[in-house]
Amino acid sequence: MSNNHFDVIGLHMRSVSYVSDLSAFSVQIAERYLPREGLTFPSNILISLRPGEHADFMGDYRIRLAERGSIQVDLRWEDSMTLERSCYAISEALLVQYAIYNYGTKAPDKIRSWTIDALANEVYVSLRSAEFADLLKVAQEMDVPQLTEILEPSRSAIAVPSAAGYWLLQTMKSSTFERSALRSLFQQAIAGVDIEESLTAIIQVSQPTAEFLPAQTWWVQQLSLIFGQEYEVVETMKVSRDWLAKLGRFDAPLKIGLQPANEELKLDLRAIWTHRMMPKVQELVQARYEILRLRMTRVNPAYYNSALSLGELFEGILNDESSYKYLHSLTMYLSEWVDAKEMQDSLENILD
Repeated sequence: MSNNHFDVIGLHMRSVSYVSDLSAFSVQIAERYLPREGLTFPSNILISLRPGEHADFMGDYRIRLAERGSIQVDLRWEDSMTLERSCYAISEALLVQYAIYNYGTKAPDKIRSWTIDALANEVYVSLRSAEFADLLKVAQEMDVPQLTEILEPSRSAIAVPSAAGYWLLQTMKSSTFERSALRSLFQQAIAGVDIEESLTAIIQVSQPTAEFLPAQTWWVQQLSLIFGQEYEVVETMKVSRDWLAKLGRFDAPLKIGLQPANEELKLDLRAIWTHRMMPKVQELVQARYEILRLRMTRVNPAYYNSALSLGELFEGILNDESSYKYLHSLTMYLSEWVDAKEMQDSLENILD
């Protein structure tokens, strides 16, 4: 069975279909941090589901370099092969293939290990949102690792501390980094670059009025903020989708107090920009923006980008930005919304 990036073979169609859907979903998550053109591989990654008696390798999976720079993945397909480990195998294979395609056949050994950990856990938590609480509890009980312990290890050396790459990615996402800056850091790390210098520069740009903040200090502070929050269980995809859709709708008529009496204004995300300076519109958008900010910590990862884009839309209305910038933000939001709904459909196929 094939999708746009993977070919999956195995003895049982149900297992093959499951892994094919999981691999396609993993690509959707990876596209948050990697350019789509960089993922247009000349040939698909081959995943073989091998029963224990046919698995001639140690561990849960094996990744091999095949002809013409293509990648093959062997999964030990037994009851012990968990969803979490499947996410790791697929994520690592995807980043290895990305590194080969974009940086050459020697690039995979230089991939910074934290990127694999980050992507694998992001995929896993998107599928099992309740697992976020367990990851959080374990991290809160551990000593905070030094940032260099996370940034320096390459794939050919040692793995990073458990879930440390995931938490590094979350600290970046919770900071006021530009989305392009976050993507750049992730891509540099896949290319084998120690991102500490670039990260330090981005930290300073994100808070230009503050004193110089070393990356290690930023790391400890951001983790403290994340770990110190009170989290409800991360929402299901349906819950996040429903409340985001409601926040993005302005279908209730708005009384604007103009003549003739009781005149009502009907708005949508396109029309609202025209009326953005009306006090009642400002109050309405400000209230929704505050609700969005409060719920961002609970939003399902599948809808995180949609929520982020909706927040940028609200900021555009409140800050009276140009029509061109607002239209760009609206286009981004609608695109993210479509992608998120497609992602939800893929997820439901995996979890059925």
